[in-house]
Amino acid sequence: MPAGYIEDKSSHQWLVEVGDNFTNEKQLKNLVLTKIDGVGKIRVKDIADVTVVDNQGDAYSKVNGENAILLSVFKGSTANTSTVSKGIQNSFKDLEKKYKGLSFTTIMNQGDYINIIIKSVLSSILLGAVLAIIVLALFLKDIRPTIVVAFSIPFSVLFAIIIMYFTGININVMSLAGLCLGIGMLVDNSIVVMENIYRFRNEGMSASKAAVRGTAQVAGPILASTITTICVFLPMVYTSGMVSQLLMPFAFTISYALIASLLVALTVVPTMGSVLLRKTKDVKQPWFDKIKDVYGKVLELALRFKIIPLAISIVLLVLCVMQSMRTGIVMMDDMDSNQIAVSMTLDDNVKKENAYKTADEVMGILTGVDGIKKVSALDGNASVTSSMLGTGTTDNYTSFSFNIITEDNIKTTKEFRKIRKEIESKTKRVKCKEITVSSSAMGDMSSLSGGGLSVNVYGEDQQKLIKISEDVIKMMKEISEVKTASNGIESADKMLHLKIDRNKAAEHGLTIAQIYQEILKHTTTEKNAITLNMDEKDVEVNLINETDKLTYENILDMKIETTEKNSDGEDEKHTYKLSDFASEDDGYSMDNITRENQKPYLTVTAEIDENANATLLSRKLQNKIDKYKAPGGYEVELSGDATQTTDMLKQMGKALALGFMLIYLVMVAQFQSLLSPFIVIFTVPLAFTGGMIGLGFFGMSISAMALMGFMILMGTVVNNGIVFVDYVNQLRIGGMSKREALIETGKTRMRPILMTALTTILSMSVMVFSQDAGNAMQKGMAVVVAFGLLYATLMTLFIVPVMYDILYRKQPKVIDVEDSDL
Repeated sequence: MPAGYIEDKSSHQWLVEVGDNFTNEKQLKNLVLTKIDGVGKIRVKDIADVTVVDNQGDAYSKVNGENAILLSVFKGSTANTSTVSKGIQNSFKDLEKKYKGLSFTTIMNQGDYINIIIKSVLSSILLGAVLAIIVLALFLKDIRPTIVVAFSIPFSVLFAIIIMYFTGININVMSLAGLCLGIGMLVDNSIVVMENIYRFRNEGMSASKAAVRGTAQVAGPILASTITTICVFLPMVYTSGMVSQLLMPFAFTISYALIASLLVALTVVPTMGSVLLRKTKDVKQPWFDKIKDVYGKVLELALRFKIIPLAISIVLLVLCVMQSMRTGIVMMDDMDSNQIAVSMTLDDNVKKENAYKTADEVMGILTGVDGIKKVSALDGNASVTSSMLGTGTTDNYTSFSFNIITEDNIKTTKEFRKIRKEIESKTKRVKCKEITVSSSAMGDMSSLSGGGLSVNVYGEDQQKLIKISEDVIKMMKEISEVKTASNGIESADKMLHLKIDRNKAAEHGLTIAQIYQEILKHTTTEKNAITLNMDEKDVEVNLINETDKLTYENILDMKIETTEKNSDGEDEKHTYKLSDFASEDDGYSMDNITRENQKPYLTVTAEIDENANATLLSRKLQNKIDKYKAPGGYEVELSGDATQTTDMLKQMGKALALGFMLIYLVMVAQFQSLLSPFIVIFTVPLAFTGGMIGLGFFGMSISAMALMGFMILMGTVVNNGIVFVDYVNQLRIGGMSKREALIETGKTRMRPILMTALTTILSMSVMVFSQDAGNAMQKGMAVVVAFGLLYATLMTLFIVPVMYDILYRKQPKVIDVEDSDL
């Protein structure tokens, strides 16, 4: 042991160490404590049993049935997950080469899940771009204009990535999702410009003049349409918390890409068009001409009987609104990955040996499931949480966690869910309290998919909190979709509250503090005495005294010795039982006390059926809570997923409302009229019908990504409407009647409207119909945009002309038109 420092005559310091380390158990047993005359030397072995305990088996930690050691690695707050993950994997490979027989198995890696999503999104981007180019080629039937428009895709993406770099936005899941959505939208402006140039060129105009005239004619409308699309994302800067973290990178990325596509459409497309379209061939599309003729006749009927298309669209809208009220709402949709988690809970009185046998049984079942590559198992002592908190061994043999890695060829959501169902089926015969199976690779994202109900009970008194929480459990169990409900007290310690009579204690010269110290001496049976170094290993020496152990049955019989003054003023010792001063009151002791705004609270959680939605069930539970009368000073509030989802709905609702207002103001500036924008903006709520139909078709809940899809839809559906109305006004200014102008515009703008819609719809369809687990996060948004845009295209081709005919009765004014001979 170090005793301090001394100096020599040269003023050098020397550390003084006293004694030697023990090298074995025998030395400790023969240690002399004292020497008594007539008795001799008293050694440690004379008064105590010295036992070396091997604690290697205190924690259950295995991989594929073999013993293993758990190593948890956590990245710094500023570090990149993928970079850290790759660095660790490389280090593992180096160590395996260095030490023969050493093998590392990664049981959970968030970097893997990020890579899965990024690969899926990148493949969707490439496939979406190919589909968009195919659409252009089919409609234009000419390789040269197709090349011009296709050029806008890589240029816009590159521009967006450069701006992302300078604005500090990383290439992550959400920013890539923005690029994926933008692929189909990037060519919209270029299609409108190129189609107009191509049309003028086929009418006999020179390439240069067609490029200038065609671009000038649609420059205003595409500028307005791009601004409206970007405007819907501006309100996102006012969001906060999880909504901001998830959706801000997405909003900024797609905005950058759309700005780039506008610049390309107004500069690069006419420039390249004037060169590549010097020679044109007369492209005939008889099939499309027939479609236009049929459309013209149907549109004429719709304009004559306006009530029919309006009634159909409004009825569908009302039905979808009613359906949305019954649709579940979650923060994020369920996501699967190549990492599956299985948790097992055993009875509290299970023996260690039996618990390990049951864990081995489950391990054997899991390793026998097809598609599973590796399985790791940890008990409560070896869990990641335990290692993070440094709690060490706690004799927790009632809970086990199994982490599963699937084979590399298992990639689709369907395959992952098949494995999960097989695990659930095969583990039903295991004798235990409960086994649950879930996806484990989402990390923090897993808490956003709406997996259960949670209620907080606030108040000061611990026992009253427990009583109220039991009432909440009863409320939860009244809901048929609730499987289990718990306030966490089942796993807490039973509490014996001793009420001390202060006056009786004081009469005998005792205070509550003294009584507490006496009880503490008897309840503390084990004490760490010292840490010895034996064979270069630290060994803790614990003293265990169970000669007078307190139990629940004998605690009130505990004797307390006190010193009192007699009548002569002399000290006398008296012995009393604890029951002379104390009475019992049974209860429970919570593992920890959680506080919010300095107020203690207890959380009640419920597990719900797999197909049930937490938000819908929280509405039922809230009705029950509203009817419950809590004691004064106590509050019962929904928490967890329900509060996160409610906050998300409020923020997204405000963002949608503000975006709607900005779109209207942009169109007021474009049409220079307060009434004209309603012709186009009326399609916005109707387009939401398509999105709701899509979510209903795929059986999906409304999520943050789906709401972002509605926001995108709101900015996108007005684009073709703006171009449509602007062209009708130009034709009417040129002398055409309103009815003729509407039909002519519909037939003329039909091709660019279908082209712009199909490029976006097909690029989204890659994610809509993809079974790849990496696309699950963006699927809700893709479904809303694809189905909403499909429905909105019909709105533009039929409802916009009808609304124009109803609202636009006056002749449009000539405003800033240099050449009206169009």
